[in-house]
Amino acid sequence: MAEANGYMSKPPVDLGAPGRSGDLSRLDPWSFRVLPDGAFGVDSVVVGTTGTFVLLVTGASPGVLPLAKVRRAARRIRAVQSAAGIHLPVHAVLCVQGRSFVPRDRAGVRVIPRLLLVREITERTRVALPHQAERAATSLRKAAG
Repeated sequence: MAEANGYMSKPPVDLGAPGRSGDLSRLDPWSFRVLPDGAFGVDSVVVGTTGTFVLLVTGASPGVLPLAKVRRAARRIRAVQSAAGIHLPVHAVLCVQGRSFVPRDRAGVRVIPRLLLVREITERTRVALPHQAERAATSLRKAAG
């Protein structure tokens, strides 16, 4: 809802994630959009001012991580964004539940404990404006069907 001065009076409604709860509900609704669960074969996709994040949450032991699944989804999202003329960085993130450990990168996937999920998304360098993130989220919603 736009006001006379061009600013919105309320944060935009995120139709892609009704009733979202848990970790992702702590994200700023002006800066981040959460796509529906199950889109692109992963748990969630977050598009925001710090980039696009492909999220898969697992309880697997560190030796048996589904890295290929997250990489595949990130590659597909990167292709959809590129076709739409959107050039946000795409980050593949695997969240491991129930354990605390030092975050690390394995085969192009950022492996982090679930406790650090919001921090991983929000504390990166800002690479887009909110309206650009909204455009990227809209294009990914259309591609997800």
